[in-house]
Amino acid sequence: MSIELFSYLDDLLSLQSDAAERHNHNGVLGAVREEFLKQILKERVTNIQVHTGEVTGESVDFGQQDIIVRRPGAINTELGGHVRLAATDCSAVIEVKSNVKGTEISSFDQKAILIKQNNPETLCGLVCYKLACRKETVLRRAGFSYDKDVEGFIRNDSLNVAYTGVDFILSLDDGEEIADDTPYTKAFFLKRKDDYDLFLQPPFSQYFLMEINSLVV
Repeated sequence: MSIELFSYLDDLLSLQSDAAERHNHNGVLGAVREEFLKQILKERVTNIQVHTGEVTGESVDFGQQDIIVRRPGAINTELGGHVRLAATDCSAVIEVKSNVKGTEISSFDQKAILIKQNNPETLCGLVCYKLACRKETVLRRAGFSYDKDVEGFIRNDSLNVAYTGVDFILSLDDGEEIADDTPYTKAFFLKRKDDYDLFLQPPFSQYFLMEINSLVV
């Protein structure tokens, strides 16, 4: 896919989010954003099976999940628009946050650790439309610190990485924050293999779709 398409998708996600915000009432905003992301995944990733529903493990219930990618070959248990899947039948579990707090990211990281104990291959990620916390704090917990000399974030091996379960975090927040008198946007994409890789240049939808596409190719 071209950069133009990814840029279009970034804009589309932002516009859709703003539209949902203007017409928000309790119980609707999150669902609208989840359905829109599911629609994009179905349109752009071939042979993907996307659901909303519950994920279970051995003697544990992980509760309702915003987006679940069902493992190829796993039986479709959807009933009434929702599924109940064992973690072993999940290729990905994605949480969608309208305005995420730092504690919510940490909470999802702990959930991801438990899901991976049942299925180490499950991709666990967060899509955040807005950050109700500092980008600097989130990135620091992933092993990056702000360097005033380069006026940007760099890997800092002296930091203790707090996130060990979440595989990616996508922030679509185009708002600004300031570190050392330098403003920067709160948008970013974090991707974990052994360590985290940080992507700060849009379009960000390309990184997200590449991660999900890797599950079905």
